Order: sequence, then C-alpha cells, then structure tokens
Amino acid sequence: MVARLDKVQLIDSSEIVAAPPAPAWQDYSFELPLGLHLAMGALFLGFVAVLSAAFANPGMAVPFGICVAFIAAFFTVPAIFVRSAPDGSAKSKRWSDFIEHGIAVERGRCGGSEAVVLVLVLPVLIFCWALAIATIAALT
Repeated sequence: MVARLDKVQLIDSSEIVAAPPAPAWQDYSFELPLGLHLAMGALFLGFVAVLSAAFANPGMAVPFGICVAFIAAFFTVPAIFVRSAPDGSAKSKRWSDFIEHGIAVERGRCGGSEAVVLVLVLPVLIFCWALAIATIAALT
C-alpha cells in the first residue's frame, strides 16, 4: 500500500534535494571548419549568380540583391555568434581536427569525409539545379 508523505517528511528523508546547477553552454562553434562555411556560401552565392546571369533583367536586380543580402546574413550572423563567446575561446575547428574527429549528428558521430558529404550535398544539388534551369532557359 502507498502512504502519502508530506513535504516535511520528504525533506527529512532526503527525498527532495536541490537541483544541481545547470551547466552553462560553452560550445559557441558549429563544429565546422571555415573552409566548409566558405564552400557552402560560395555554392549558395553561385546559385544566385547563375540564375541572375541566366535571367538578366534590370527588374531582377533588386530580388537578386535581396537574395545575396540574406545569404550574406546567414553566414555572417553565425560568425559573429562564434566570436561572441564570453571567454573568447570559441574558434572554428581546424580542418585536420574535423577530418580526424568528424561531427556529432543525430545518430552519433560521423567521420570527417562523411560529414563533408552531409554538409555539402544540399548546396551542391541546389547549385546544379540552378545550372539545369539556366540550361533549359538557354535552350528554349
């Protein structure tokens, strides 16, 4: 049978204890080397450049400029975030460390070469999609 205990009895029996202090989040980096960030940015900017060259029109200057501004912001804000670590210790991973240790993914750790594929597969496909659209537009 279950007996109901009040708060005083729980404290006396050491059932209620203070919660341990939550550890401060220390990792301000994204576990990716600078080269991967630059490659992703170049592929996304290449996507916009290919489409802007394929569909060159003065009326499209503002939309393509907005796309470039957003892409620049998407890569600048995380760089500022990494540099804003309280003790200044957060730095991007070196390429050799990245290849040796890889990154943490949902299902565990992923090796360096597999991580490069995971990180760059979508930007490469988006860039190839822009090339395909530009080719189709040029042929019609």
